[in-house]
Amino acid sequence: MIPVSKFFTVQDPSNALLSYTQKGIDFFEKIGQFSKEKAAIEEEFSTKLKNLAKKYAKKSEEEDEVLKSVSYINSFNSYLQQLDQIAGKHHAAAESTREDIVSYVSSKTCQLRSSRKNAINDLKTINDILEDQINEMWKSGKFYSKSYKEAENAYQKFYKADKNLEISRLELEKARTHANTRNEICEKSKNDYSRTVSNTNLEQKKYHDELLPVIFSRLKEVDKECIGDMRHVLQKLITVDECLAEGIGNCRLKMQNSINRIDSEADAQLVLDSVEATIEKPTSFDIEDLGDPKDCDSRASDSIDGKQRVEVAISSYHVLKSPNKKKIIRNFLGMREKESEVPRESESPKEAYTDNSKPPQVRLSCLRSKIKNMEKQLEQAVQGREGITRLQKAYYANPQHGNPAACTEPLISYAKKIETLNTNIQNLKEFYTLLEMSVEGMPTERSFGGRDTPDTTRSVSGCSTNLSSLRTHEDGILRQFLSSPKRLLSSPRTPKSGQKPISTTPIRRKNDISSPVLRSSFSGVIRKTPVSNSVISSPHRSVSSPMKIDKSEMLVTVLFKFETSSAETMSISPGEELYIQEGDNGDGWTRARKKKGQEVGFVPTSYLQFPGLSTAITPP
Repeated sequence: MIPVSKFFTVQDPSNALLSYTQKGIDFFEKIGQFSKEKAAIEEEFSTKLKNLAKKYAKKSEEEDEVLKSVSYINSFNSYLQQLDQIAGKHHAAAESTREDIVSYVSSKTCQLRSSRKNAINDLKTINDILEDQINEMWKSGKFYSKSYKEAENAYQKFYKADKNLEISRLELEKARTHANTRNEICEKSKNDYSRTVSNTNLEQKKYHDELLPVIFSRLKEVDKECIGDMRHVLQKLITVDECLAEGIGNCRLKMQNSINRIDSEADAQLVLDSVEATIEKPTSFDIEDLGDPKDCDSRASDSIDGKQRVEVAISSYHVLKSPNKKKIIRNFLGMREKESEVPRESESPKEAYTDNSKPPQVRLSCLRSKIKNMEKQLEQAVQGREGITRLQKAYYANPQHGNPAACTEPLISYAKKIETLNTNIQNLKEFYTLLEMSVEGMPTERSFGGRDTPDTTRSVSGCSTNLSSLRTHEDGILRQFLSSPKRLLSSPRTPKSGQKPISTTPIRRKNDISSPVLRSSFSGVIRKTPVSNSVISSPHRSVSSPMKIDKSEMLVTVLFKFETSSAETMSISPGEELYIQEGDNGDGWTRARKKKGQEVGFVPTSYLQFPGLSTAITPP
């Protein structure tokens, strides 16, 4: 009889194989989890690296123009840019790992688990079939054993009855029949048991020779596929790392190239030039000769303790920190002082931003400082004008406190100063933009001719609307900045009917008034004296106009279209004919009257075609 425990010897290898297969799939899943965590670390590192580069790049942007131009700052900025590129490559590696590897491992793990589960189900099915066959064999064996014992007992009783002489023949025959019956049952159960054992042996042989190897082969394929996927995933990880290393290598090569461009000598010289450009050499001190001490009797002196003391007026030595700086600024703004107030000095040195031999960065830095100083002066002038205006209102309200007319001259001075500062600040900003473009190597097509916005702009002498080179641009602007022409103040407005005729006495202007609105607004504060009607020949013609023009003969043609932007200007179209009412005073505006319509107003001088000239006239 086959032992019952013999079947279970087959289960041990199967369970071991299933266990190894499960461990392989778990390990493959662990590789996927590793890839996921690696991608998270790469992304976190990328974010921190980007933030670091952005933080220090923002700090470097706050440096001044000179520091931005030195090579070590540029090299560091290039280093930060490449560092940002490296962070981007780490981010790309993290995305590639997450999309290509983690998702692949997840899908393959599900597929391998499904294949293994199907193999386990098939193995369980054939195991159940074999187990049922063995159980049936066990039952048949038990029945055969029971029948055999019953038949054996029946024959023992028959043999005992046959030896007993006292038993009747009927009882003996009955015992023989019972023994034969039990013997037949035993033979039948034996045949059944033999047939069951044969079937079980066949089933067991089929199980071990055919079914079980197929299941094992399927499990082997699952394990083989799992191991192949592990190899593929690890190879992908290496590929991602190689691409990352290659990109980082290129970035580091660029970093090295930018570092090699650092020039300590040039940087130190540039910084030194920028500092030297802000230093103005003072003028030499003058020797004040107090005279001959022998002439002490002829001079008034004070005596203290018998000793003579000569007081020297310290105020005569007015030593400025930068003696020429004040004059440079005042000359630049057109605020020329009266000769009786300020003695004539020697020509002041050039500003650093006007010196073409200076580095562009140094010129930009100096120009930026100049603009800031002028803006502060403008703010002070505006505050001063507001204070004088409030004082004048107070005088009007209470005449006993003061004469309101005394505030007129300061208001005129402040108005002209504010207009000059606004104009020069605007021009300096334009020059700064132009110089900045030249530093960046960007071409510019800016026009410096007559402007079409008269309240805020002005035409530049000596410059046409299309300049061919950047040097011509700079020279033209500098000619405007460093010149302060004196013009006569004229009133473009027509006196109202019914007013007493007046004559305007020409007044020298300390600066330029580039807006026709301001030109007309000053007409109300010019000193007026009554004259006869014969003095004024035309209400439209200014006595102070430096251009002696006969209106009946000077007929000009409009070249370009201009739209009115204020009450003092008028719109013109190309081809229109105008009569000159008031010539250009150097501010880029001409007062004219239309041939048709009799409309009068200011128009840009450079928009007009004068007789005998082929191009528009730019005022001197």
